[in-house]
Amino acid sequence: MKRKLFLYTLVSFCIVLTLLYFLGALAAENSDYLLQSLPFLLVSVLIALILSYAVSEIVSRAFARKLVEVKESLKSLNAGEYEPLDASGYDKETALRFEEINTLNENTLKTMQRVEREQEKLKAVLDNVAQGIVAMNEKNEVVFVNASAIRIFHDGRRVISNKLSALVDDEKLLKKIKENLGGEQGFSFEYEYRDQSYAVSGKRIAESDKKGETSRLLILTDLTHEKQMIKQKSDFFANASHELKTPLTVLRGLTELLMQDETLGERQKKQVERIHKESMQMTSLISDMLKISKLERGEAEEERTEVDLREIANEAVAELSVQMRAKNITTEVEGRACVFADGKKIFEILQNLCSNAVNYNKEGGWIKISLSETESTATLCVADGGIGIEKEHLPRLCERFYRVDKSRSKKTGGTGLGLSIVKHICALYNAELSIESEIGVGTRITVVFEK
Repeated sequence: MKRKLFLYTLVSFCIVLTLLYFLGALAAENSDYLLQSLPFLLVSVLIALILSYAVSEIVSRAFARKLVEVKESLKSLNAGEYEPLDASGYDKETALRFEEINTLNENTLKTMQRVEREQEKLKAVLDNVAQGIVAMNEKNEVVFVNASAIRIFHDGRRVISNKLSALVDDEKLLKKIKENLGGEQGFSFEYEYRDQSYAVSGKRIAESDKKGETSRLLILTDLTHEKQMIKQKSDFFANASHELKTPLTVLRGLTELLMQDETLGERQKKQVERIHKESMQMTSLISDMLKISKLERGEAEEERTEVDLREIANEAVAELSVQMRAKNITTEVEGRACVFADGKKIFEILQNLCSNAVNYNKEGGWIKISLSETESTATLCVADGGIGIEKEHLPRLCERFYRVDKSRSKKTGGTGLGLSIVKHICALYNAELSIESEIGVGTRITVVFEK
């Protein structure tokens, strides 16, 4: 900067002196004038040189002082202790520029303070979230980790490295996370870590090559309490079912004996028959509760063989033939498919699906069981032309004891556990269960088995 000012000033002085010199020569019209004035010209150039340097030095220092003040102001802004530029002692133009810079700096400071406040709020929220959250960049370096994640992996101790390996001290878990992070799709798996059960999930949230910018999220959810509650509920179901099974068996036996007693009057027989019917209903309910408990705890016995779905479908239809004839329902079984599974569990699926199709069908309705297979899958579909189900109920159909119309529970005689049993058996075989229905048109339930 100083060199440029010096050169500009020097050139300007030289041009002015040269012009004066030649103008003087022309005015005198004397060639001797050039020789006589040459020393004066040289002295003038030397003086111009000195003056140029002095002027450039003064201007440069003044300008440099302004730049230093701007730099110090920006440094104070970056440090969070902003000091505005002092415009006093400068010319009007410079003072105006300083005021503009001060305005920009003040707006920038306000924005920085607002962003910092928002970041502090966000950090406070994330630190109080029960789930462990780890944010990473494209190089799988840790950009942010909340208090819950630090508590899970380091018992609250400080993590001094941005390497994922410094945070996750379980080699097996670290390897599994890294393998899944390489993919474009999100992932989720369960993992037992330090006597706790966690759902580990991750997903890509952005594409970025910038250092320190978040592009992936890793989330850990503690499932320990939830699993304990499920186990307690399953244990309660199992224990309650076992305790109720014996007295119900006795009650059913006694009612059967009383029903054969010819000395009972008509009214008494009806009451006994009602007790017998209710005891049978309770026995069926308890049987289903025990099935679900065993499926949940993995205690259900099974013997996997190649099962012909068509044969099982025909058995389920034959078992329900009396109810179908009573409602004049026609049944069709088409196609063939085989799966490697326990035949009893496949029968449970078909029996429950067909039973629902009968109970919630119309008089003179129809049921169609379709079977198909490919090299990798076997598909079972049970469709009916029954009363149908409203869409709002579909997500809850597989919940225990959930009924769309509670007033029909006594009429249909179901336990409310049929679809729940189907769901658990499907989960056992990693089969996909889907339900489609429309009011007044019917219901279609599809199960896709992997081979």
